[in-house]
Amino acid sequence: MTLAHRIVDAFSSRGDLVFVPEAGNASCLIAAVKSGRKVLAYAPSNHGADLAYENLHTHAAQIASLAVLRRGRPGALPAAPDAIASAQVAIVAPHNATTPGQLAALVSVSARALTPGGVLVVTTRQSSGQEAAGQLVAQARAAGLVYLQHIVVAEGVVKEQQLPTAASHRSGCACHFPQVNPGRHLLAHHDLLVFTKP
Repeated sequence: MTLAHRIVDAFSSRGDLVFVPEAGNASCLIAAVKSGRKVLAYAPSNHGADLAYENLHTHAAQIASLAVLRRGRPGALPAAPDAIASAQVAIVAPHNATTPGQLAALVSVSARALTPGGVLVVTTRQSSGQEAAGQLVAQARAAGLVYLQHIVVAEGVVKEQQLPTAASHRSGCACHFPQVNPGRHLLAHHDLLVFTKP
């Protein structure tokens, strides 16, 4: 089961609306529709929308109609919270490096999309030299959300009582190193920051 499936299953029920302000490669959309949820997602570029649409229809073709994928940034959502506040869960899982300002915008629009009692889950990848958790908590509080918990999700499969991690350095890597350095490129975990809308 993927991390996206685990998030969807843990924080929503069948029939709930899942809001994804940045569709990425559609993994959150696919997880949600395969779990019987409806999805409203945004793709900020035509290329991103095409990629998400293709992945969604490749991996969940028979139920892809549960997802609405819009091109453009979610900042165009109605200003009145009541106009869109119907999502039970919002998932912010940036697939590329994001600035604190971009992340704040995703958190803010997600807060507006949530129904009272809804949950925002922000996933971040471990990155060298970044302290994202404190900034995210401050941004979420500024958007009117309440911090619930910080979950660390280890990546890997336990083999012979060890948890091996893989060195990864690919196109679009958020680090500033030109090549793989095993001491710096061990992807060991994701951080999940969970918030609720009062």
